[in-house]
Amino acid sequence: MKKRVARIVSAMLAVVMILTGSMIHAFAASTVACKRTYKNYCIIGDSVASGFTLDPDNPDDPYTFLNENYHQHDDIPEGSYPDLLLKAASVPKYYKLAREGFSAMSVLRVLDPSYEEELAQPENYYDRYFTECMYWSEEWKCLNPYPFTVLEMRLEAQDAVAAADVITINLGNNDIFTNSLLDPMIRYFYYMYGMAAQPTLTAMWGMYEPVTSLDQAVAMVGSYKDILTLVEENFEKYKKNYERLIKRIRELNPDAEIYVLGMYDVFDQDGPESAIQQYLAKYNRRLIKELKTFYTKESKYRNTIHYVDIRDTEIWPTTSMYTLNYYTSFITHFHPTFEGHRYIANQIIKAMNKNA
Repeated sequence: MKKRVARIVSAMLAVVMILTGSMIHAFAASTVACKRTYKNYCIIGDSVASGFTLDPDNPDDPYTFLNENYHQHDDIPEGSYPDLLLKAASVPKYYKLAREGFSAMSVLRVLDPSYEEELAQPENYYDRYFTECMYWSEEWKCLNPYPFTVLEMRLEAQDAVAAADVITINLGNNDIFTNSLLDPMIRYFYYMYGMAAQPTLTAMWGMYEPVTSLDQAVAMVGSYKDILTLVEENFEKYKKNYERLIKRIRELNPDAEIYVLGMYDVFDQDGPESAIQQYLAKYNRRLIKELKTFYTKESKYRNTIHYVDIRDTEIWPTTSMYTLNYYTSFITHFHPTFEGHRYIANQIIKAMNKNA
């Protein structure tokens, strides 16, 4: 009899623990209540803002970026932080200016016509080619530039920015890190195809200026550099492009609330396991801190935006850096999980509530 009672009690305790655990999980997964309501939300960002890897059927697939659903102009994946914000703040309208591979350069090409004109100069050919490789073509075709998507998006995007009463900006990761990591590969294609294509494109589209001096030719060619040098150079370039982007947004819309997201730590989620990872984690933390300082203290537009700290964003777990799988799936694993997106949404909502 005692054994039977013990079994019943054990079973009841197990049920209670399961239910309690479920309630705790549900509570932990809840979104912070938003005290604000908005009419029009403009989402500016890269693959994080576009909901990259948020495929509930296969979130660990490193090739989810090939899923055409992630390339839809107005698609907001369920569970992404823009989706959670739309629901929390009861926003009826939105515009998504966020894509996999987007950088500040990409967004400037859409919002700032004068920047597009600058990229037509020979010394800026490579930046133009790089942004087109990173995603102007639906199929990620990198052998030739396809600027038509930029032209098609421009008027609609500018109108959307002008109409928004709240804007979130999540950029910098591609500008600083991805562009540096991919530079050797993209530069190879540029040397092989892009440079040779410029005279033809100049004649066909009238969108480029011809090379007229040796200095322009040297600048157009450029050179290969080590990764850390590129990171530092791209960090400085990003800060200049960010200033230009905020200026342009304020020209289009002087009144919208702008929430600028910082960076999160992609190397030190569970503790570094190797000397290389320890170095990268320390290096990344420094950049996170420096970028926050820039946004909040150094930028000319620091008083016109609200900074959002997302340093502790949860990302997909990865394998050891000593395994091949780490390098074949790092694109996926460097992105937020569903809980990571919820954390980002909550951080933004908390910032919004302070302005209520």
